[in-house]
Amino acid sequence: MNHLKSISQHQPAKGAQWQEIICTVAVAFNSVLGFFGGSSPLGEYLEDKCDIPQPNTGDDTEAS
Repeated sequence: MNHLKSISQHQPAKGAQWQEIICTVAVAFNSVLGFFGGSSPLGEYLEDKCDIPQPNTGDDTEAS
């Protein structure tokens, strides 16, 4: 199966520079609004979309 590509060996792709800027601005905007007691649904939506979960690597180093 030469047409299939293994994706488990690759690191997640980093967002483009403009995406990083949007995320940084959204986090700062929400922080300022939160400081003054306000909120923005659009800002919160963008911040939630910027919070990308880390992939499960299978290395469970945490002791039970």
